[in-house]
Amino acid sequence: MKNIIIKQITLGLILLSLSLPIFAEALLTTGYRPKSLLDKMPSKNVADTRTIKQNSTLFSSQVKTMSRWEQKRYDKTYNKKFFKPWFQKKMNLSWRQKKWQFFFARQRIYQRYGTRISRKWFKYQTRNSNFKAYQSILKSAITIRHSDIKIYPTKQDFYYNPKRTGEGFPFDYNQNSSININTPLIVSHYSKDKKWVYIRSTYAYGWLPVSDVAFVSKYFKKEFMNNNYAVTLRDNLFIRNRSFKSIVKLGTIFPIDAKTKKYIMATKTKSGYAKITLLKAQKKWIIAKKPIAFTPHNVAMISNQLIGEPYGWGGKMMARDCSSMTRDFFAPFGIFLRRNSREQRYDGKKVISLRWMSSKKKKRVILKKAKPFRSLLYVGGHITLYVGQRKGEPIILHNYWGARLNNQKKRIFGRAILTTTQIGKERKDIKKKAMLLNTFSHIINF
Repeated sequence: MKNIIIKQITLGLILLSLSLPIFAEALLTTGYRPKSLLDKMPSKNVADTRTIKQNSTLFSSQVKTMSRWEQKRYDKTYNKKFFKPWFQKKMNLSWRQKKWQFFFARQRIYQRYGTRISRKWFKYQTRNSNFKAYQSILKSAITIRHSDIKIYPTKQDFYYNPKRTGEGFPFDYNQNSSININTPLIVSHYSKDKKWVYIRSTYAYGWLPVSDVAFVSKYFKKEFMNNNYAVTLRDNLFIRNRSFKSIVKLGTIFPIDAKTKKYIMATKTKSGYAKITLLKAQKKWIIAKKPIAFTPHNVAMISNQLIGEPYGWGGKMMARDCSSMTRDFFAPFGIFLRRNSREQRYDGKKVISLRWMSSKKKKRVILKKAKPFRSLLYVGGHITLYVGQRKGEPIILHNYWGARLNNQKKRIFGRAILTTTQIGKERKDIKKKAMLLNTFSHIINF
């Protein structure tokens, strides 16, 4: 009888353990962004980068601390937008958005070193995109590692004419956006080869590898969406456990577990669903409860990590472009920005038009109306963070590909740099009308 009771208890414990989520543990550590071809891109100095010390601490004293009440309001909006895909019942993409990827099939498109990509290749990608199955799944999901959202369900990069300025590497038009681990998604459908899923996050849509995505249950959502979140304060961290490794970028969100006070990350079961894995930080200063205070010290600490990073179109090769830089700067402070510069133009609390102003008037308005580290300066295709003034000149932090020259080519910078709004003005070959001060159209204030 005793043996029977022991066996029944043992069986009961086994069944109970199978019904509960698996709380494994991983470690969040300091890390690095692997060196890539982006680091070998030409980086040419101009007067600004020689005379302006590339350290935003020099400007952070101009910051006005944001009130706790204002930050809480921003952060509430951030969380609502971040989790929006889990409340969608449809993809909510327009016909134009859905068909956007097929535009490239009608163009002259090339591989990186100049070989033209055949129409046959595009026909295969179109078939594999399987849009007859659009919205056939409509399940909530989550990313389980840092990944890249692609235009087509393939890792193949492609370009306009690589021989022309600004049309070759790194401007990979199959790279829509990088995406952080722990990002909520809605899944539309599988590719025909079942290796990719068509997804939408709150700020981007396209194809992700099936291996980087897990479906989420109602239970998982309840545990994950607990209204107590932390955010990474250092860039290029690593998550490590026995069989898993992923880079973690600055501004990545991790819920805080109420019982253990450790951090929650999504991993994947064999059935394809997400399970909760607890995460421990190796160093206390690499992650903190979101939002962190918008103070001079913190804006310098966050922005200095972005300075010097190479330009990564669409987040290519774990780097940033201009809009992902501004997005990731604001995230730790609980301020949500969408993915591209055109959308970010509408994300502020107040927008001030600079259209039709002379360059002198634009400068006066920027110095008067823009707020250090709380304002973006926008021109079509580019966005910058205003950090303050130096000797009567507006200073900006931006991940800048290059300045237009008189011969229509570009002088490549390919880095996140602190500059004036007239970068390269000392050079005779710089096209004066194309300088940023002359082209800025809006100030976006937060």
